[in-house]
Amino acid sequence: MKSKIYCRLSSVIVLTFVLSVHTFACGPYPPIIPTPKFFTSNWDGLMSRDFNKQENLRLWQKLTSKKIPLEDIEQAVYKDNSDVYADVFCYYGNIHTDNLFYIYLQNTRDSELYDFLVTAKMMEERWAEINSPWYYPATRGYGYAADNFQYIIDRCNDYKGIRLKDRYALQAVRALFVSRRYDECIEYFKKAFHNFPDSNLFKRMAMGYVAGCWARFGEIDKANEYFAKSGDISSIKTENLVAFMAERNPDSPELMSYIQSCADDSAKFCTIRPVAEQLLRTDRVKNRGDWEFALAYMHGEFYADYDKASQYIHKALHHKFSSDDLRDHARAYRMKIDAENGNSSSLLADLKWMESKIDMFSPDADEWNGILQNIVYAGLVPELWNRKNYTTAILLCGYADNLIYSKRHIRLYGSSNNLYSLNLGSLRQSEDLWNGHDYCSLSFQLMGSLTSEQLINVKHEIETDNQLFAYLKKYARHDSDYINELIGTLALREENYQRALLYFSDVSDRYLRTMNIYKTRYLNRDPFAPYDGGYYKDEYGEWVIKQSTHRFLKDKYSKYRFAKRMLELQNQMKYGKSADERGMARLKYAIGRRNSFEDCWALTQYWRGEYVGLFEPLLYYGPDDNYVKNYDDILYDYERTIGREKTEKIYQDEIKKAMSMLRSDEYIAEANYMLGYFGAVIRDYGNTAAAQHIKASCDNWQQWL
Repeated sequence: MKSKIYCRLSSVIVLTFVLSVHTFACGPYPPIIPTPKFFTSNWDGLMSRDFNKQENLRLWQKLTSKKIPLEDIEQAVYKDNSDVYADVFCYYGNIHTDNLFYIYLQNTRDSELYDFLVTAKMMEERWAEINSPWYYPATRGYGYAADNFQYIIDRCNDYKGIRLKDRYALQAVRALFVSRRYDECIEYFKKAFHNFPDSNLFKRMAMGYVAGCWARFGEIDKANEYFAKSGDISSIKTENLVAFMAERNPDSPELMSYIQSCADDSAKFCTIRPVAEQLLRTDRVKNRGDWEFALAYMHGEFYADYDKASQYIHKALHHKFSSDDLRDHARAYRMKIDAENGNSSSLLADLKWMESKIDMFSPDADEWNGILQNIVYAGLVPELWNRKNYTTAILLCGYADNLIYSKRHIRLYGSSNNLYSLNLGSLRQSEDLWNGHDYCSLSFQLMGSLTSEQLINVKHEIETDNQLFAYLKKYARHDSDYINELIGTLALREENYQRALLYFSDVSDRYLRTMNIYKTRYLNRDPFAPYDGGYYKDEYGEWVIKQSTHRFLKDKYSKYRFAKRMLELQNQMKYGKSADERGMARLKYAIGRRNSFEDCWALTQYWRGEYVGLFEPLLYYGPDDNYVKNYDDILYDYERTIGREKTEKIYQDEIKKAMSMLRSDEYIAEANYMLGYFGAVIRDYGNTAAAQHIKASCDNWQQWL
């Protein structure tokens, strides 16, 4: 007959191999924190042509009707060719389009606008024609393009109206430029745009062509002047672009866009400091907020001078900005600087404002959520934690963890088929209010990094009447089951089994049934079944498991029963009737303690494993996001705070002391049997009940002698 003990040990060894891949220490991890740009706006890095296009679309809307979407105007003005116009502007019959720009022109019979658009389309198409590699001029005339553009120039000169005068003048300048009639182009510009202000879009666009004319004459200084006035910073040939532009066109959106594009380059960005400081000493710049924001960002990000950054950012918000979006980013950066300085006087109002930016109708919702998480994770939480304001830190963190998911109504753990449902968090039920990744979040890691007593204090403080707390609790998870289960787990970690029992007893059955920790068999293992010799170090210095004699007893009350049993063993260690009883209790307690941190680590911890997404906290990040290293000193880590080596040393010491307390052969044999030393039981204690059990269970026991 096959050995029962051999079968038992073999099956456990195989199972141990299967499960041991999950038991290496791995996590929790410092959070991956979004690192969005703060000194930015929705025109960050745009070129002059992008600004011109957007302004032109708005001017067309103003010229026609605000009811016409900009997308319809863009389609008509920039995308459709002249053939489309010929079809749409057939005044006889019905119009076949849903484009409101075309419908407006058809219904108003505005032939003046139609004639201009035909001229502009003709200009574009003929320019595209000569840019084709297959183009070959038909005549020479004034130049290679004269045969294509003189008709357009004549059409522009024939216009005698006022409404479109600047638009026609721009088309004539373009036609002269592409015809290489550079002298005429310069003179025409001076005459045609003499009475238009420099702020006029079409004059600025025409300046770019005039600058091109001067550049072709080799007059680089004159070309630079016109490029600067037109806003075309990328075409300027000079060493210090920012200083050159700031002197001539300080409120140019292209200049601020260029500066924003340099915000990730500390060396390049910091060169603007003397320019900005000099400019702010004058009254030449209208958008002072832009420049003060730039200095605040520079001092905060690159000099870590948060006092100086605070001074500039608060001044910036009292001045004019070039765009509402840049002002919004400045306010967000003020929140970040306030967090660094420990200033929470306007935190509640700021969070409510920030939440309004994370709107599901906004294309920038993810960006603003990243900004919020950066402010909370990188600034507010570490600062609050250092001041031991754990409650505010945890609620803020939970708020940032869950806000966007709550708005999107996402349940990350709603299905057992979801990869992340294997995390040791709780499965979300359809009737649950919580949609967030509650066990794979930074807020849960923070709570798990406290002592049980500290978390109890946090639990009580969360329940206090506090406006900020009331607001944060809309999104931060704080229900009693969730916190009580964690308090009980922390108490197990601290060997405070009386407290563990108290808090586990307050966790509902319904909640326990939803927890993956009970569904994935990590609490089904018998914590009082020891390893044979526990761990040993291999030739590489790594701890390796020898062999397990664990049984599997599925029970959703595993933590509660473990705490109850450990408390009983503590009492037996103190009050046992004999040395044998006290020694055996000490032995079992030592085994239970060691296993609760190692093989049965799920009793005291929530993350141990190598598979990404299976045990580690769920982290979303982009290519520029980074770990925040200062969380290494905040977040609980088993190896750093307790450690396998220390656990094993305590275990071995306690086993020796427990064995030394035993007096009778029966107890000594039972202890050796528990530890897996079957040979010692047969050899030295052959007449005991343990030895008889081994002999009855295995045919090959004589080989152990």
